[in-house]
Amino acid sequence: MRPADHAVRRFTFLALATVATIYALILVGGIVRATGAGMGCPDWPTCFGRWIPPLSEAELPADYRVVYAERGYADTAFNVTKTWTEYLNRLLGAFTGLTILATLVCAWPYRRHDRTVLGLAAAGFVLVGVQGWLGSRVVASNLHPTMITVHMLLAQLIVGLIIVALWRAARHRSSGAATEALPDGTRALLIAAMVMGLVQLVVGTQVREAVDIVARASGHTDRHLWIAALPRVYALHKWLALPLIALNGWVIWLVLSRLSATLPRALAISLAALMLGTLAVGTSMERLNLPIFAQPLHLWFGSLIFGLQLSMLLVVWGIAGDRGRVSAPSLDAVRRA
Repeated sequence: MRPADHAVRRFTFLALATVATIYALILVGGIVRATGAGMGCPDWPTCFGRWIPPLSEAELPADYRVVYAERGYADTAFNVTKTWTEYLNRLLGAFTGLTILATLVCAWPYRRHDRTVLGLAAAGFVLVGVQGWLGSRVVASNLHPTMITVHMLLAQLIVGLIIVALWRAARHRSSGAATEALPDGTRALLIAAMVMGLVQLVVGTQVREAVDIVARASGHTDRHLWIAALPRVYALHKWLALPLIALNGWVIWLVLSRLSATLPRALAISLAALMLGTLAVGTSMERLNLPIFAQPLHLWFGSLIFGLQLSMLLVVWGIAGDRGRVSAPSLDAVRRA
């Protein structure tokens, strides 16, 4: 038996809220990294031994630097801006846990109609717990780059699970009014674009680590010389963007030229806008000597692109194998859900 309309609406709202919160957390995490606030709280889950961090260094013990040096954090120095930036990042992470718990609870009515929805919500909830533990390991490792990369990729997996759950929950409300043919291989193109996008995210985190090393070596001065000092991974990241843009552009053109349904066209237009935005931000990073504002935006746009690609893939996956047809729910149907 299909869940009641009010249960569908409740689940849809909370799932969308969870996706939005995760993307907000990715953006804030990028800001934390770009501003060097990752060790603003040198312990976890507390911050300088407190559940609510201090507002000034005077509130800490006189020997706090010695204490943290003995724990392996020799350069610990209280900075109110960095401490509260990291603390707010943690609060947002805790709020994400609450939203995904609420999503899991509201997925319970699907246990009879579509157990996959409940399973995906449960998997997302468990992985958020893993993500919280991994966050503590990131702090304990003193921001080891591999740990940061895994942390970022796990966030993509969690948001992907919730997007798939949301799609499955809303697809029964498809209007079914518009079905058009898409060429064979469209799914393969999208999957290739998604894989390449994830590779770009991973390479991008390595570039970010290289920037941190160069910045520390220069004493965070002479920013105009940083790009020239970056290793070859920067060039790899830059040139990988070309086939990535080509693949996404191809998919966008196919969707806009072959489909008339509102949802896939809206997704394609949004993907095009994000690709252009990512290109613009990436260019500004090179032309304006890695401005701080551009770094978190670059990562955030890349993460949003992955979510849009996955959503488009779910639309394209509706192609009937024997007819080569695709059906997609309209935006109105999703809003009514």
